[in-house]
Amino acid sequence: MIFKEIASFINSSLLEFTETEFQQVRYGDFSMGFILSILVLSALLFTIARLALRKPKYSRQHSGYEVEHKYQRSLLVKIFYMVPKVLIVGGLVLILFAAADPFLTATEEVSGYIDSRVRIDLVDTSGSMAWEFPDSSKSKAEIAREAHLKFLEMRRDKNDRVSLWLFATYPYMVDDFVTDDELYYFQVWDAPYVMTQRLDKAMVVPQDKVRIIPAEGDTNIIRPMQAILKHFDRDEALMGSLGNQGRALLIITDAAVDEFPTQEFAELKKRNIIPYMIYINTGDVRWMNSNQNRTTPRLIEMLRNNGGDYFDVTDQDSLDRAYQAIDEREAIRVEVKHRAFKVPIFSRFLTAAMLLLIIGIPMGFVAELFWGTAP
Repeated sequence: MIFKEIASFINSSLLEFTETEFQQVRYGDFSMGFILSILVLSALLFTIARLALRKPKYSRQHSGYEVEHKYQRSLLVKIFYMVPKVLIVGGLVLILFAAADPFLTATEEVSGYIDSRVRIDLVDTSGSMAWEFPDSSKSKAEIAREAHLKFLEMRRDKNDRVSLWLFATYPYMVDDFVTDDELYYFQVWDAPYVMTQRLDKAMVVPQDKVRIIPAEGDTNIIRPMQAILKHFDRDEALMGSLGNQGRALLIITDAAVDEFPTQEFAELKKRNIIPYMIYINTGDVRWMNSNQNRTTPRLIEMLRNNGGDYFDVTDQDSLDRAYQAIDEREAIRVEVKHRAFKVPIFSRFLTAAMLLLIIGIPMGFVAELFWGTAP
């Protein structure tokens, strides 16, 4: 980067920071910032106590002479000597604020109607999803999340009206129907990979993507489908008569369920809700693609018998086919009043902190070199 580009970057970053409305800032991980602040404060108090109580080396009490005023540091030198310390402390404080994950809630007012496709994404977060996907060194949950996010990238700007649900032993609705692509992508990205009562050592899922919840870990797909049917019915009553309009249920799972939702699939079919599945297939890819001995889990057979279809993540064209299948669903007209999404701004704090440190550290070296030993 040339100097002009660096100067432009610094200028724009400082402008963003100074124009931030700090009274509107919220913090997504306040506990992290608080814990780091306690650690820094403890280290500071320990250093002060050590300097105050420990006698400096090579010194003794009542030695030396009183230094005349004209040989002492001037006020200007004292200020220059203290400025680097102030800049470094300021940079450290900004880093602590950045660690607390600051963000702003941006709201864009929109009026009118859009043609949208209604879909609920039901993501399997049971314990079986934490096991390794063959020959990948990743968990099935991570493979599923990557496939889901790629699918959302393909659906961007398609005006999908989507609701995210997670399930293991019990169902969890992350949010009601939204039409904001950025908000929904962030919700999916931020959702846990696995919800379980304990983390087995053989599980390869990252610990920050695990939610430890008592009585969780099984794969009960009947409860979430029952809750989703009720949610679709409430939404239909709220939005008006949508009996002839097509809606979709996208299930992301490894199909290792404990019970089979026969009645729930039938109810989906009655309501003209088409079930689709992104199937996390852990079988041998070459064997599964062969024409002989190809079998599918019972859950997938039930889904296909009720007008749905599945897309195997081991097939490179699976997401394209899933995208096309949902795109063929009939769109409905939806009134959009507003969209709200989370805007992370930790980079503004980090940039300002780095600038303070870049200035403060060299200035401190210069001050210590020229005036560090002066009385």
